[in-house]
Amino acid sequence: MTDNKKILELFGPTFKIARWMIAFAVFLTVIISVLSVVDPVIYGRMIDIIVDSLTIKDTSHLIGDIGLLLGLWAGIFGVNLVLGIISRYIFWTANNRMADDFGTRVSKVMLQWSQQRYSNIASGKAIKIFDDAWGGLFQFSSAIFSDIVPTMLSFVAVVIIGATIDWRLTIVSLTMLPVVITLGMFSWKKAKPRQRKVMEGWAGISRHLGESITNISTIQNFAQEAEREKGFAKRLKEVIKDQLKLNMFWAVFHAMGDSVTLIGRVIVFIIGIYFVAEGSLSLGVLVTFLGMLSYLLSPIQYAIAHSLPRISQSWSQFKLLTDLIYQENDVVEAEDADELKDIDGDVELKNITFTYQDQNKPTIKGISLKIPAGTSCALVGPSGGGKTTLVKLINRGIDPTQGGVLIDGRDIRDYTLQSLRSGIGVVSQDTILFHDTVLNNVRFARPSATRNEVIEACERAEAHEFIQRLPKKYNSIVGERGVKLSGGERQRIALARIFLADTPILVLDESTSALDSETESKLQQTLKKVMKDRT
Repeated sequence: MTDNKKILELFGPTFKIARWMIAFAVFLTVIISVLSVVDPVIYGRMIDIIVDSLTIKDTSHLIGDIGLLLGLWAGIFGVNLVLGIISRYIFWTANNRMADDFGTRVSKVMLQWSQQRYSNIASGKAIKIFDDAWGGLFQFSSAIFSDIVPTMLSFVAVVIIGATIDWRLTIVSLTMLPVVITLGMFSWKKAKPRQRKVMEGWAGISRHLGESITNISTIQNFAQEAEREKGFAKRLKEVIKDQLKLNMFWAVFHAMGDSVTLIGRVIVFIIGIYFVAEGSLSLGVLVTFLGMLSYLLSPIQYAIAHSLPRISQSWSQFKLLTDLIYQENDVVEAEDADELKDIDGDVELKNITFTYQDQNKPTIKGISLKIPAGTSCALVGPSGGGKTTLVKLINRGIDPTQGGVLIDGRDIRDYTLQSLRSGIGVVSQDTILFHDTVLNNVRFARPSATRNEVIEACERAEAHEFIQRLPKKYNSIVGERGVKLSGGERQRIALARIFLADTPILVLDESTSALDSETESKLQQTLKKVMKDRT
């Protein structure tokens, strides 16, 4: 599938949901564009009335005729004003609907990516690409429906109205059009690779900054603030340099477009004066054509100079996102997947081999293991031996390269990811909390849980006592990734989640490694009770 087809496949449904609103907004734009072109016609007609009255030295009807045209002029202005407000409101509403649909669909896709896939993506860069594409959606639709469409409609209206007034000046007015279009298309083609380079540069800066924020403790512990700052400044300098080159490129193009437009005006003016001098054209008609040029060459030049860069930028942003979205996901839910219900808890690993995507040597190879329901199994081995990798396979955090994992005698790839993971409670050695309250962090395991149920789970996890000492107790914010809590406190919150989830299968990956001996001893007694009749 080509890049353009991928973009259309990803963004097509988003535009489709607002197509009728956009169509109505475009319809109003048609009316506005046609009425706008009438403006110079009325102005030119008033010039002719004035000139004719002064020529025959009869101004008795001048005020009435001019007043009628002024009233019409004001009426058209008022109608355009109201229609403009309505069309913009409809267009903004359509944009909001599209943004809601796009954000929901893409976030759903990204949340289905496997843990292995996320390990190969810098989070800051991914967020930047997603955010830029989201903003690009507004920019793209605005450029198309607020700039390109009105410009094209105004152009058609000018040509039709101009041809009915004086076909000669209409042809003269169009002489510079091929130059404007050729110049615009040439510039757009040249700018596209530069725009993509700039967008990738900004994404790289976001990645660098995101890594610095995420790993601030490590940076400060090793006194590497200056080094990270130097790296950021270097990347920023390079991107700003590329951005400036791109901006200057468009500035030169804009200047050339203005020059072409000016030349077109001069040509129309000179030839128009010649027609006026020979008596085949009135001064008012010449003024009309000079006014209509504002709706002919200038809008097209503006659309190319202003809108094409925005479209090019948006398309580059879309391309970066599709490059992420269309990468192969190693954990995929089967289309005919069944719900996992009434779990007994038999877990079996059959001849499991797993190799990470960026490695040649398997992390685990040929592992077979059967854990009957309601029993416990401990995996012991050196760091890096594959223990965490093995337990990630049980809830499809990753999928085996060879072999299969079975629950209750059936391959877990036959189940929906939601039902599978809802039946398995996992506490990892790296406990990550959300920037939210203690209550919501524990309740994350079961959003419908009551406050009393959360407190009971925390008491079982030996967490209630330290929570009560926090400034706002269960309503205390734990900070980004739980930085306001100690490692042991975070781990107890994670265990409280497990107790609240009450799943038939538990996976504890060094879940008490950050606890002091006394707390660990108490928790071991609690865990023995919790593990009863569970796997």
